[in-house]
Amino acid sequence: MSMAQEKIAIAKLSVFSNTFLVILKLVAGIMMLSVAVISEAIHSGMDLLAALIARFSVKKSAEPADHEHHFGHGKYENLSGMIEGVLIFVAAAWILFEAGRRLLGAEPDLKFLWGGIAVMGISTVVNLYVGTRLRKVAKKTDSLALEADAYHLLTDVGTSVGVFIALVLIQFTGYVWLDPAIAIVVAAIIIRAAFDITRRSTEGLLDK
Repeated sequence: MSMAQEKIAIAKLSVFSNTFLVILKLVAGIMMLSVAVISEAIHSGMDLLAALIARFSVKKSAEPADHEHHFGHGKYENLSGMIEGVLIFVAAAWILFEAGRRLLGAEPDLKFLWGGIAVMGISTVVNLYVGTRLRKVAKKTDSLALEADAYHLLTDVGTSVGVFIALVLIQFTGYVWLDPAIAIVVAAIIIRAAFDITRRSTEGLLDK
């Protein structure tokens, strides 16, 4: 398998895993009335979008130079990283708004907490596996798009663990305010990741 084929194959795996997690988290979050789990679904949705963009960009960047692109198509990866960063900022803003509204207003009773705990556990395992493989291929092929995708997934591991712990605490303490509080933490982590990816992608476009 060539490097280009390896990059496309791992990008496909990321698309499939993120699609599965988005559906799983969104269904769980809506059933539970949990803004933290829904924020995780949005986080995975951004990961899915990043994976789709990464798949397109690694395929496009593998194309040889032509009369319109004298130095090849490698900049597509930098451009995709910048787009991913901007979209993640938008998602984080929505999470902050919804979490703030929940903290200032009446908190709904959360339902099916053990189901949410199981979903977060599954998410942690899947993202750790796929993210680690993505990072390995990204280093091997020097792919910024795959590295950005891996960064998203491995960041998602941390947030999934945080939501997992919060749901366990809510189950045993009844402190439902932990749900929007952990959602705010998730949003902050997402913003940091978005800033880093946007900065690095912009530097790449400017040949810095």
